[in-house]
Amino acid sequence: RLFLILWLDLDLRIVVFVSGVVILHISNAAAAHYFYYAPDPSSQSVCTIGGNIAFNSGGAHCLKYGMTSNHILALKVVLADGTVTSFGSDSHSGIVDGPDLIGMFVGSEWLFGIALEITVKLLPIPERFRTVLAAYSSLEAAGNAVSAVVSSGLLPGAMVIMDALAIKAAETSVNAGYPQNAAALLIVELDGEQQQVEAEFELLKRIISESGAEEIRTAETDEERMLIWKGRKSAFSAVGRISPDYLVQDGVVPRRYLGKALAEIEQLSKQYNIPVANVFHAGDGNLHPLILYDGRIAGALEKAEELAGEILKVCIKMGGSITGEHGVCMEKRSYMPDMYSEDDMNAMQRIRQA
Repeated sequence: RLFLILWLDLDLRIVVFVSGVVILHISNAAAAHYFYYAPDPSSQSVCTIGGNIAFNSGGAHCLKYGMTSNHILALKVVLADGTVTSFGSDSHSGIVDGPDLIGMFVGSEWLFGIALEITVKLLPIPERFRTVLAAYSSLEAAGNAVSAVVSSGLLPGAMVIMDALAIKAAETSVNAGYPQNAAALLIVELDGEQQQVEAEFELLKRIISESGAEEIRTAETDEERMLIWKGRKSAFSAVGRISPDYLVQDGVVPRRYLGKALAEIEQLSKQYNIPVANVFHAGDGNLHPLILYDGRIAGALEKAEELAGEILKVCIKMGGSITGEHGVCMEKRSYMPDMYSEDDMNAMQRIRQA
C-alpha cells in the first residue's frame, strides 16, 4: 500500500500521502532510515490518517509528542462548496503566517471539508527506551502514581493505565503476562538519548517504588517491551471476548483529578450494576471507559448509554472535556451545552458557516 505515499523526503524529514494511508505504514516506510511518525493510536495498524485528522487522534505517546495536530505540516483539502485549497507549510517547523488553519481543521470531524493530501513531519527513532509496568491494588492508587510522576518533572514518552477487566481481556487475547491479581496496571515508558533515559530511569524507579506499587517489572528486551504494549493496544478489541457488547466512551479530566475520577467511575459502575473496563492515556487524562452490556437484553443498551453520559458529566464537573480524541458526533451533541456557553456554541456555528 505504499503507493498511497506520494513523497518521502528524509532531508526535510517530511512525508506526503493521501487520506487512506494506514498510520503504521507511515512509520514502516521511514523505519529503514531511522525515522518514524509519533502519534500512535491503539488502532494504528488499521486506522488511517484521514480518520486521525478528523478526530485529532493521539495515542499512548501524546503526553510527550502531542496529538495529530502537532505533526501535520500542510493539508490539501476540498471544502464544502467543492473548492480545493491548500494551507500550512512544507517546513519541518510548521510555522506559517496568519491564522492556524491546520489547528482548526484537524479535529473538526470533516465538518469543514475533507483532506486529500497530508504532509506530516517525521522524528528520529529514539536511541533508548525504558519501559516499566507497575501493579496496584486500586485504580485510584495508579492514578495518584501518575500525578507523582508528572510532578517530579519527568516527561515520559507514554503513560497508560488499565484496570482489572482490561487486564483480563488483554490476557485472554494476547497473553501479555500481566499480573492477574492487580486492580490496575500503570505502564510508563521513557525514551530519548541513552544517557538521559538512564538518568531519568533511576528517578522513575524511585517514584514508582514509593507510590505503593505491589509489583514492578522492567522490560529488559525489545521483545518484552513490545509484549507489554501489545497487551495494551489489544485491550479495546479484546474486551469483545468477555462481553457480548460494549460502548467505548471518551472523556478527559485534568491529570491531578485522575484518581478521583476513577473512584467516581467505579462507584457509578456499582450503582448501575454495569461492569466498566478502564483503559486510558494517563499522561493527558484521556479516559476510555469500556461499558459492558448485553444488547440481547431489553433496555441494556439504554442503561449503558445513561451510564456513559454520567461519566461525561463527571469529566465536565472536574474541568475536563466530553472528548479527547473520539469526537462529538451524534452521540455527545446533547452534552455540548453542559460544557460550553451559548456564546461559545454560537461562535462554533459561525465558524462552520464561514
